[in-house]
Amino acid sequence: MNYLEMLRQKFCPICNSEKAQCETAPDRSLAADVDCPRCGKFRISKQATEALPVGDRHLLSSVCRTWSGGNPPYITTETIAGLLAKAPRLGVTERLDLLLTLIADTSDQIGHWSKFDRHNDFPLLAMKNEQEVSFLIREMGSRGYLSEDQGNICLTVKGWERLEELKRAGRESSLAFVAMWFHESVHALYEDAIEPAVRAAGYQPLRIDRHDHLNRIDDEIIGQIRRSRFMVADFTGQRGGVYFEAGFMRGLGRNVIWMCRKDELDKIHFDVRQYKFIDWSTPDDARTRLQHSILANEGEGPLLPSDAKKTDRSA
Repeated sequence: MNYLEMLRQKFCPICNSEKAQCETAPDRSLAADVDCPRCGKFRISKQATEALPVGDRHLLSSVCRTWSGGNPPYITTETIAGLLAKAPRLGVTERLDLLLTLIADTSDQIGHWSKFDRHNDFPLLAMKNEQEVSFLIREMGSRGYLSEDQGNICLTVKGWERLEELKRAGRESSLAFVAMWFHESVHALYEDAIEPAVRAAGYQPLRIDRHDHLNRIDDEIIGQIRRSRFMVADFTGQRGGVYFEAGFMRGLGRNVIWMCRKDELDKIHFDVRQYKFIDWSTPDDARTRLQHSILANEGEGPLLPSDAKKTDRSA
């Protein structure tokens, strides 16, 4: 199908959905604005429609559907590789747990059918098609986590209990996941502010690039976020991974402490601007404010020495 046929017949250029809305971009460039129930909203150039990788289109679909930027992603021949690099590579366990969370989030209340749509929502799990999601749904049914009737799905009591176990595992942890730009320009922020502030509050900071592991990095990130009690997320540098990791932690129902260097605060994507940011200027400024924020949101951590606790309470 060529570019003009795609526009005329309303086919999504990524997933070939017949229910997409396709319009010529208002700037009169050779690009189309697409709104697809499966892939979400994005802009794509004429050249990119002819250069999309066949085997990785589902990953591009996942990136577009979960996009958290201020404007929809613009897919061009130059941006395809960078967008694909943002796609999460989830293991089976992570997908099962995420699916459980999605089903719960799309259920009005306990005992009601979920509005999760396996036909259109599989990109939220970075999966290839609805058949893969149906396989996971059957597996969750065999474990007693959900019931299914004529395509409708509903979490069982055991499923809700499993969801509570996942959340509780993080709440009882002493780990604080640190999401940030791994660049020398913010090296002092971690060394002189984030790490000492987290430890002074009684928690253990975990930065994935300093954590030894044998797993694929994407799986390890998801796994460590699940094991962490809360997250410190610094958006200096506007890294896409930080947005994804913060969103994932919020999806687990856990606290995110939002930070950004003051001169970049106006670059923060609009969909997270409602949160209160620690807009720091120097590492010393960031350290004090971060420690106070951790104590206010999480309380004293289990690793805080007993003599330090006595000093804090008497102050």
